[in-house]
Amino acid sequence: MSHDPDDHPTPESPRSGPQEAPGGSAGSAGTPPGAQGPHPILPGLEKYAPAGRNEFNNSTKSLTPEALAILDQAEAERAVSRGAVINIYPSGEITGGFYRRGGRRTVPVKREKVVSQEFTRQARKTIRRAVESGATTFKIFVSLTFDPKIATLDESGVVDQQWAKKEMKRFLNTVKKQYDRKAEKLGGAHKELSYIWVAEIQELNTNNIHFHILMDQPFIPVKWLVEVWGQAANSVNVKKISNQEHAAKYMLKYMSKGHCPIEGKRYGMTQNLLDAIRPRQIRYDGDDRREAFGKVKRKFYWDIQNHGKITDFGFAIPAPRRAKHYRDRQGNMRKTRAIPRELAERFLTALEKPMKRIDFEHEVDAAFTDRPTDDVPF
Repeated sequence: MSHDPDDHPTPESPRSGPQEAPGGSAGSAGTPPGAQGPHPILPGLEKYAPAGRNEFNNSTKSLTPEALAILDQAEAERAVSRGAVINIYPSGEITGGFYRRGGRRTVPVKREKVVSQEFTRQARKTIRRAVESGATTFKIFVSLTFDPKIATLDESGVVDQQWAKKEMKRFLNTVKKQYDRKAEKLGGAHKELSYIWVAEIQELNTNNIHFHILMDQPFIPVKWLVEVWGQAANSVNVKKISNQEHAAKYMLKYMSKGHCPIEGKRYGMTQNLLDAIRPRQIRYDGDDRREAFGKVKRKFYWDIQNHGKITDFGFAIPAPRRAKHYRDRQGNMRKTRAIPRELAERFLTALEKPMKRIDFEHEVDAAFTDRPTDDVPF
């Protein structure tokens, strides 16, 4: 006697005999003896399964066209979740590497203000790229210090960092508004004020925080800057900058100092500079493009190693520059390393050929998806 699987026992007609185990074991009601019950969906494919029951077992008969479509979709998504990416910066710098989307994700946690001891490598790269981007030409270098007799001090007797940053922001906002209005009135060659600031601790003297700022204005009256700053007369120092390489060296010099505990941000810049350092990105999705990228990277291994940096994960070719002679602190003559422009161009050209071939192969495959055979149609 067979039972309706949706039939439920009632007090008037209790169901007799053994109850069916979950999953349908051999010998249970509704399952023929010796038959194997259904298995749950294959691990990792749950999101591809349509609504309702869609269970597989280890028999090849269960690979229906619907099941094969699910497996093909999973394989296609897995293929494009890996690849390679190239970043081309306005200065001519090129970076690249492998990537893989997905994987383990962490829950975002609200972070409190962190006290850092030094600038990160990424911060140094951001400052250097902003100077090398060519978005503006920095012409003066301003240093802002505090007078302990006027400034607000914390419990330890040094300048309070939170108060100091508010004063620095007030100073920059006042100067920027003044010169932005001037640029709006005069127009032409006059531009809005652009700047980069970094914070530093005076380790050898007072342990007070102070700030260094690059600005792109050719001249700003020091007397007016002192009035805006509101500290002692010698608390504002202004230097002229002869070239952009010196501008980057000024900032990186102060950023290289360690053991300077600063709460919160250690540097900042105007929005136009942040927009200028955003690279043009080229993505190569898929395992085949990832493999082609790896082959080209290995081919250029020694060229990149001699002029930039290369690892198993990626590479970096700095912005082009000429070699220059200089005298170090010991008085010895040294020579900077030249970065040829053609290195990045040759790398991109070598990478373009295999990527075009892969794109063509994908177009051919897409054009003949309905053919019953896998033979090459040529």
